Amino acid sequence: MRQSVEYTIMSGKGSTGVGSNIYCQDFRHAVISFSTTGSANCTIKFAGSIATDSPDFSAAQSPTNLYDFMEVKDLQDGSAIDGDVGITLAGTDDNRIFEMNINGLQWLNARLTAWAAGAITVKVRLYND
Repeated sequence: MRQSVEYTIMSGKGSTGVGSNIYCQDFRHAVISFSTTGSANCTIKFAGSIATDSPDFSAAQSPTNLYDFMEVKDLQDGSAIDGDVGITLAGTDDNRIFEMNINGLQWLNARLTAWAAGAITVKVRLYND
């Protein structure tokens, strides 16, 4: 039986910042979708952590705030997107679906940077085979 659960990380977020921290240790796979409105002009990055305590994804990375930006795979064309680069939207709304390797991760989140316009909703489905 396939075990899965869906979370909303961001809902109509229209400013820089992070969404809700998602505890993902009990799962092996993550499929992330996002949808934008309002001629989105921003960059979205996905972050993960193996830390026992929930990291502050809005603060700088450090030995006491362990996380990194994660590579995702675009399920439209199979291309890999570097975690430090993220997905940039330049005034055009989009709906996208990605896969993120969460093997061994404990936490995940999304971070909206370089925001100038629009709003974004990010959802994640965590599942096991």
